[in-house]
Amino acid sequence: MKKSLHKLLIGAGTMVLLAGSPAMAIDLYGFASYWDKKDLDGEWGAGVGLSLPLFTEHLKLDGRAHLLEDSKLESDDSLTLIPFDLGLQVHLLPNAALNPYALAGVSYIYADADRADIDSEFGGYFGGGLEWALPSSMIKLFGEVVYRFSELDSDSLDDIDISGVTGNVGLKLHF
Repeated sequence: MKKSLHKLLIGAGTMVLLAGSPAMAIDLYGFASYWDKKDLDGEWGAGVGLSLPLFTEHLKLDGRAHLLEDSKLESDDSLTLIPFDLGLQVHLLPNAALNPYALAGVSYIYADADRADIDSEFGGYFGGGLEWALPSSMIKLFGEVVYRFSELDSDSLDDIDISGVTGNVGLKLHF
């Protein structure tokens, strides 16, 4: 009985994933970003991203890069952080004017300080967002809140906890 139920659930899940329309589209987007970090002051930055549908328009593979410059370290050193993210987005209502979604993934955070020796590190993120499709079918506005978690290692300073909330607001071109 349990094996039959498992097979039924796996089959139903597979059908849902493969039930997307054949006209699935990619999103190319740009955004403004604010990252409030634990051990450093919050900083404004910008980013670009690309998302591709996986099996259905409800699930997208998402890649993005942020650029945040001039975080101040305790030694009056300047730190540049460039997170490269790769994750998944789960869209609840992909064809609606207002489309909520969840996202999660892994990050490689490139770190470069002017004077201190700081190592780049891997981390992760999770969050949620909302897309608003404008009357033109090609343009969407979006906003999202993401919690990013990672810690940078340094030889000369204490470890730097850069975990914190990131807010992104931008424009998607939907092809």
